[in-house]
Amino acid sequence: MELNYYLIAAISALAGAVAQYLLSKYLWPNRARSYIWIFAYRNHKQLGEPCKTDLVLKRDGYSLGYSFDRKTALWVSYIISKNSIGVDLERGDKFYADPKIPEEHRVKPEDYRNSGYDKGHLAPNSAIDFSRKANDQTFAMSNIAPQEPKLNRQAWKSLEGLIERWTRSKGKLYICTGPLYNKRSEKINGVIPIPRAFYKVVYSFQHQRSIGFILPNKDISASDLWKYVKTVAEVELETESRFFTNLGKEKEQQKIKRELDIAWWQNG
Repeated sequence: MELNYYLIAAISALAGAVAQYLLSKYLWPNRARSYIWIFAYRNHKQLGEPCKTDLVLKRDGYSLGYSFDRKTALWVSYIISKNSIGVDLERGDKFYADPKIPEEHRVKPEDYRNSGYDKGHLAPNSAIDFSRKANDQTFAMSNIAPQEPKLNRQAWKSLEGLIERWTRSKGKLYICTGPLYNKRSEKINGVIPIPRAFYKVVYSFQHQRSIGFILPNKDISASDLWKYVKTVAEVELETESRFFTNLGKEKEQQKIKRELDIAWWQNG
């Protein structure tokens, strides 16, 4: 009887050690993968659609409002958190024509050929990587706009990285981003209008604070990023859009959009 007791205790201890090893070695480091279905069902336009567009599409990691005339999204919104980004995933890198866009308004990757412009992501592939499907969807050409190479690879990339880091200190974030155009825009190969600038607004659900940026579509280094910071209310004026329309009462919305503590964001 005593032998059986020690045997059961030894087996229990061994099972506990094995469980602890599996948890620490495999399950805990890859815990975000078990949340994929949660992230895929997020309502990425939870705070509203900032402007009217021809077609609204929902993807696993973002939503967008597409313009047939501009041949890109006028807005893309997405919600990210510290657990939904940085998943150890082999990301895609293949751009493709979006089959959800009517063919006559659809952009193909080859339309950028010899243009001198980068295919700039609106919803960033680096932050939407909780599943391969979600990451692949960021390479749809409906999520792409022509960007000056230095902007795309320096200031814009720096801003995207900064926002990803904010998820660790500011909590879950809502981001809305898109291009801005002149009344008459030059076109790549006579097909794709070239934006004059890009905007991005960010809202922290936990802290109820917001920040905005408008970056001209020209060579901007990462070190100059903070020269282009604005309140969300200022971004609204320049973009003729309305953000956070589903965020409580009008008075509360305006307070959040007009206040900006730059130091709080810089220290994040």
